[in-house]
Amino acid sequence: MMIATTGDVIARYAFNRPSMWADEIASYLLIAIVFLGLAENLRQGSHIRIDVVTNLLSPRVRVVLEVIAYAVGTVFAVVLIAGTWTRFDNFWMRRVVSDSPLMTPLWIAMVPVVLGAVVLGIAMVWGFMVSLHALLTGETPNTEAQG
Repeated sequence: MMIATTGDVIARYAFNRPSMWADEIASYLLIAIVFLGLAENLRQGSHIRIDVVTNLLSPRVRVVLEVIAYAVGTVFAVVLIAGTWTRFDNFWMRRVVSDSPLMTPLWIAMVPVVLGAVVLGIAMVWGFMVSLHALLTGETPNTEAQG
């Protein structure tokens, strides 16, 4: 993404010949970065958490809330997978292309979105199982050891 953008800036300002593809490719790469990073973000515990209230709760209540959060996250991931797969399938079957000079088949841009959604779903299910196990056994959940 950085190479495409930098190359376009150089072409535009040094040679007065901007590329017609850099913005589109950079957009696709940004989408890929976001969706392929979802599960890793979850694994590292880097998603936004508002812990002002939860830090005041007992460890057991925090584990209960974590189980609930992973359950809701799993449902979200399933909906996300279904939606992204439907979109991918639609682009594939109808052979939809971008309305840019590149005319990129849009199913290509959907591949990292679908993959990211699936991996996020797997990570959510794993986090749910680890947290539920911790709740049932009284242990402290270690959802970061998902790798």
